[in-house]
Amino acid sequence: MKRLTAALVFAAISIAAAFSPALAIGDDVFVVPRVTVQAQAGSATAAKAAAQRIGRRKAMDILLRRLTMEEDWTYLPTLAAGEPAEAFQAFDRGVIELTDRDLELLESGFEVYNEKSSPTTYRAFITYRFKPEAVRRLLKDARIPYSEAQTRTALVLPVLQTSNGTYLWEENNPWMAAWKARPYDNELTPMAPPLGDLEDAATISARTALALDQTALENMAYRYSVSQVIVAHAVLQQVDGEDRLRVRLINGFRESASLNSIEELSTYGGEPSADYAQGPETNEFLPAKVGDILAEEWFSQPSGNFPSLAEQSIDVSIAKYAKPWKEKTLIDHSSLALLTVSAHYRSLSEWTQIRSALLSTPLIGSVQVRSLSRMGSEMLIQAYGDPTKLTVAMEAQGLVLWSEDGDHWLIATPATAQTVRGNDRRRRRFGEDDTNEPDFFPASIDASDRSVTIEAPN
Repeated sequence: MKRLTAALVFAAISIAAAFSPALAIGDDVFVVPRVTVQAQAGSATAAKAAAQRIGRRKAMDILLRRLTMEEDWTYLPTLAAGEPAEAFQAFDRGVIELTDRDLELLESGFEVYNEKSSPTTYRAFITYRFKPEAVRRLLKDARIPYSEAQTRTALVLPVLQTSNGTYLWEENNPWMAAWKARPYDNELTPMAPPLGDLEDAATISARTALALDQTALENMAYRYSVSQVIVAHAVLQQVDGEDRLRVRLINGFRESASLNSIEELSTYGGEPSADYAQGPETNEFLPAKVGDILAEEWFSQPSGNFPSLAEQSIDVSIAKYAKPWKEKTLIDHSSLALLTVSAHYRSLSEWTQIRSALLSTPLIGSVQVRSLSRMGSEMLIQAYGDPTKLTVAMEAQGLVLWSEDGDHWLIATPATAQTVRGNDRRRRRFGEDDTNEPDFFPASIDASDRSVTIEAPN
């Protein structure tokens, strides 16, 4: 008894420490990296202050549009251009207005790179960090749904095709340079380019990347420890003084999420059930078929500034690719569901994983643990919006959340879920054994302030 109680108390202490604001899962999306700033004023100090203010407005534009759906952008101001929101106040939406002072209060800090200044000018790259809770409150008060859940990072292979040839690792590939100019790992669908070293060049070429050679692409995925490789194919034409760019994000390689779960389950013996082998519906967000087009767009501008054209095309393509994921993970504070959930686990580490995921998910308003044992717990969870969106958020954290009757919900690691599916009613009382120790202990979790308390039995 003392051993069990001590473990539970230790878990309570450790989870409170693990979810301090600095370590909260999902905070990366509130960072806008390497914003280009430039300003001119009567003095170097004034130019620097003006550039930072301009950059802050530009960064907030990027952030708000990253988190929200395009159809709601009319309720957002265009801060970089100094323009108010296009839409008027609506019954189900509010119009966001932000002053420079408001933006300073939303900011938690910034980092400056490559400063260049003169007596009257200032140029730099600035990474802006915004306060997650303050931005959430801003969108919540305006009743604008938003998402902050991230997929796993995908490796991007930027292949450029011109009338002169096809390029990937070559030094004169400006398309690769554009992907490396600033990080894209703060997006809802984060992406990262490869190193481009000798090992990369020996593993895959531009032509084998476009041919979607599965052996080469799988080797790249293995090298960078990613589950997906995206070929960013850009075709550049120069016509009548214009740069015309066609961009396609192509699914080159993707490790099946449902297959991973099945492989993990097989290590515990037994064959996966037929319905589980299909995996959750949400696994289909990222197309499993090689060659599927994830996003496609056409761009053009006067020749002479390809980096600007490339940056614009990357931003638009990533936003288009992220749209279905954003739809699946939207947090809508206008709708609240109360779920009864049974958590199943086989160890303290599995319970800690489940509890950590629940505490760090903004889709959850509060969690009340009604009973707790060594093998499971019973909880009441307040979830914002459609409860099925919560299954996506849990899946992103390596857990399975499902309902067999549309009423009662269950959560577990994929391996434990395989032993539980279809047997929930029989297993409602967890951890039954032949000892005299009580199975359940009263406990509570408040997700609103990320705190945990557990009361040991008398």
